[in-house]
Amino acid sequence: MKVIRKVELLAIGDELLNGQRANSHLLYFGEKLQEIGLGLQRCTELRDEPAEIVEGLKRAIDGSDLILVTGGLGPTTDDYTVGCVASALERPVRRNPEVEAAIRAFFKERGKEPTENNFKQCDIVDGAEVLPNPNGTAPGQWIELNDQVIVLLPGPPLEMKPMFEDQVLPRLVDKGWALSPVNSVQIRTMGIGESKVAEMLAPLLKGSGSKLRVAYCAHLGYVDVRLSPVEGGWDEARIRTMGEACRERLGEGFLGYGTPEVAAVILQHLRGLNKSLAVAESCTGGLLASRFTDVPGASKIFMGGVVCYRNQVKENLLGVPDCILEQHGAVSAECAVAMATAVAELLESDYALSITGYAGPEGGNEPAGTIYLGYHSPVGVWSRKVVLPGNRTAVRERAVMTALDFIRRKLEKYKIYDLLESLKC
Repeated sequence: MKVIRKVELLAIGDELLNGQRANSHLLYFGEKLQEIGLGLQRCTELRDEPAEIVEGLKRAIDGSDLILVTGGLGPTTDDYTVGCVASALERPVRRNPEVEAAIRAFFKERGKEPTENNFKQCDIVDGAEVLPNPNGTAPGQWIELNDQVIVLLPGPPLEMKPMFEDQVLPRLVDKGWALSPVNSVQIRTMGIGESKVAEMLAPLLKGSGSKLRVAYCAHLGYVDVRLSPVEGGWDEARIRTMGEACRERLGEGFLGYGTPEVAAVILQHLRGLNKSLAVAESCTGGLLASRFTDVPGASKIFMGGVVCYRNQVKENLLGVPDCILEQHGAVSAECAVAMATAVAELLESDYALSITGYAGPEGGNEPAGTIYLGYHSPVGVWSRKVVLPGNRTAVRERAVMTALDFIRRKLEKYKIYDLLESLKC
């Protein structure tokens, strides 16, 4: 079989086209395929309409080497994928007894009885290999044609991702069907806009010519930079050297190589110091704490958080002095610092981070989007004021990312002092 060069994703489901759900699969597959030297050539979103699915499959078969199909493998009447694939390939479907046994076992372990429509998921395209689904009832399918592969995967990410990573990716690599892994370098930056990142790196990348591909991708709070050699271009050592030069140029804006999450970086830093962290938040309503609890093993460092939305809670639970609330207000630098210091004392943590502000749509003494951050550490306390654009949801999300970048930079700046403090213990 030839090396796979053209990969297409067919994402099936009405919800992808009527605004109910974003196609997050595109981001996921794009990243994972890059790791084995492949890239998506095309992504097509299809409604739950058999004729459209068959047409999309035939077009993909005509132009792609690897076709990934997600969605439409479930037990309901709008799950058409298996029948449509069989129709496009002019093959029958066959009931698979092993899949049926797996479905019965799945329900038995949960103390339930499967309904009859669950056994629709036992239908397998003739000639396909079953990909077991340990997290659900809809199995995947691996179908090899003469010089192509079609892979059917369930739509729910908690089922699809483990199947792809544990069963599909290793198979592509083991069979030698993937291109040689690209010696690319990905850099994640934080707290710097995309245009500023490009401006900072331009002098370094100016002479790279056509042998190095540079791609920028902005996310909420992050800007990623990927350096990839064009075929026959730079070798691994030269790209790594360029990556290090970019890291030095970015300074505090450099978060890490790959796609690290800032909350994990912060917790790792604090774990190295054997220190703990707590948070207090008002307008973000628990979003800040959730970023830390999303990180596996966070309980070793993260003590907890307090959502003190009303002034009475700030005063009675946290112990923020009423004089601060009366004189400066709940949305102020003084209150933010008091919240951070108070939650550190309440939860007996070494470090603390706080957020208070006006998320909108209305403000108070200051305009909507005004946010104050507080930071408490063994070597001092700081505050920061920012005014963030967007609607209520956007302001809250941006406030969290700004707060995380605030503490990250403080930890980086004062890491020597923090280390000395930790050695005293």
